[in-house]
Amino acid sequence: MAEESSVLSRSSTSASSDRGVRSVGGWLYSFLPVPARSLEVARIDLLRGYRWVRHQDLWLAFSAVVGVMGAFFLVQTYAIASDVGAAIAAGEGLPTWLVLATSVVWVFLAVFLAGDAFGTNGDLDHGGQYLTIRPAPDLVGGLLLSAAAKFSVYTIGLGLAGGAGLVVGTGSPLPLVGVAGAAVLIPTTATAVGYPVGLALKGVVRRSANLKRLTTVLGVGIGLAYVTLSVTGELVTLVVSLHPVLTSPPLTWFGHLTVVTTPGAGVPVAGVLWLLAVAPLVVVGGTILSVPIARYAWLADPARRTDDEDPDLPAAPDSRLDDVLDVLCRTPATRGVASTTLRRAVRSPFQFVFVAPPLLAGILFVESAVTTGTVPWYVPWFVVWYGAWAAGAVVPLNPLGNQGGTLPRLLTSPARGRHVVHGTVVAATLVAAPPTVGIALGAGYLADSSLAVLASLALAGVGAVAGSAVLATGIGSIFPRFEGISLDGARQAVPPSKRAYTLFSIVLSTVVLAVAFVADGTARVLGSALVSQWLPFGLDIGAGMLETVAWLALASAALALPLAYRLAVHRLETYRLP
Repeated sequence: MAEESSVLSRSSTSASSDRGVRSVGGWLYSFLPVPARSLEVARIDLLRGYRWVRHQDLWLAFSAVVGVMGAFFLVQTYAIASDVGAAIAAGEGLPTWLVLATSVVWVFLAVFLAGDAFGTNGDLDHGGQYLTIRPAPDLVGGLLLSAAAKFSVYTIGLGLAGGAGLVVGTGSPLPLVGVAGAAVLIPTTATAVGYPVGLALKGVVRRSANLKRLTTVLGVGIGLAYVTLSVTGELVTLVVSLHPVLTSPPLTWFGHLTVVTTPGAGVPVAGVLWLLAVAPLVVVGGTILSVPIARYAWLADPARRTDDEDPDLPAAPDSRLDDVLDVLCRTPATRGVASTTLRRAVRSPFQFVFVAPPLLAGILFVESAVTTGTVPWYVPWFVVWYGAWAAGAVVPLNPLGNQGGTLPRLLTSPARGRHVVHGTVVAATLVAAPPTVGIALGAGYLADSSLAVLASLALAGVGAVAGSAVLATGIGSIFPRFEGISLDGARQAVPPSKRAYTLFSIVLSTVVLAVAFVADGTARVLGSALVSQWLPFGLDIGAGMLETVAWLALASAALALPLAYRLAVHRLETYRLP
């Protein structure tokens, strides 16, 4: 809050002078930001964003993963740029794909920036205070500067790697000049184009009750579409279909600017001069256009439900949901817990974010299935493992922390601990078991699994999901977590504790591997070979011995489930608020 008060106090002291300046320019100044004020807003926004990320375990882990992947990508960029520089120095000319790649980077940045504006980053955290002290143009200017600075990290990284490669390949430091200019102009112009589009979409959605309800569905649909295009190779097809646009001015001007100072590149200088002349107009024009659009988005009167609409209705009709739960639940208390759990998952699906990372490995499996028509033998078992793991980690792994403000009411209600456990397990199984079994059987069919293995996959899918929910409830009741984390600066979710997350993942992975070793001969052969390599002192384990060990692990799991169940029931019934 100290930063916000700094902006507001400094802004109030200069408000009268700013109004005097604006009165000179007439109506145009009502759309132009004061650079000093916009810079201050951008500085505070970036500082607050840094402090927010620093205390978010989820985003720090995600940043670490992206950083590792980005390091490999930058190394490849350097190597390719070095080869391109050497080819240019040898007189082979500039490859056409380099200009196309620069155009693709600009388009992707513009799309991502539009999404950034459409999300919570395009909002003002304290809009009521800011908008009463500072004019909207100053705030819009700061927002655009902040967005351009954040997304320039990508172009700066690519520019450093690519520029270093060109320097090494050509033996001249001149390529750095053109690369630096492109690294600055690409994010600034992409922000000036993408942000007004995202803010306009935000204003439209806020004024429509139907669109607002469909926002999550549309977001998931867009994400699935992007993943589908990536794994099927159709993303390249989409880029090829846009080839005429990507290889025509003004987008090609960015590619020409990137290598205009590279000796021997031979790009037309006219396009670069046009870009240097047009880019400031685009930035200023986009900023001016963003001001009324931002007002339209920020000052929107949100669409309200009509009186006959019940805000507590889940996505599915109550009658259908109750009919299903009546069959699966024996007591009203169990049915109530299961119904509440399902409704929370529908209304706030952000808990599913915590089980999304393993899907990155699934992309490789899908790509292999699409390109070759077959999948490896272990993919069906990966599906069973992931379905069971996700079913336990989404809700059952934190049965106390997921209650939020309703925890005191739950602890004092007539519902017993067993009702909470039963309801949670029913809800998790009802959601996760059907897709787990269906996808595992489909993957098993593509992997040419035998009928016995397919039957084992079906039974293991249902059993693993239900068993993992029980196991997760027991572990999560011992290690609860009540502190939420912010997913995007506005929405919060309560993830499981690190200890519960780690212990549950290890135990469940061991059980699923044991099932695979018992049911699948191929798994036993490969597993024995791998385990023998890891064992010290030259010890060896055969497939038969591994099967025996797997049966012992399954027997231990069978004994652990009742223990986890009784532990969860006791913990839920005896827990006292601090």
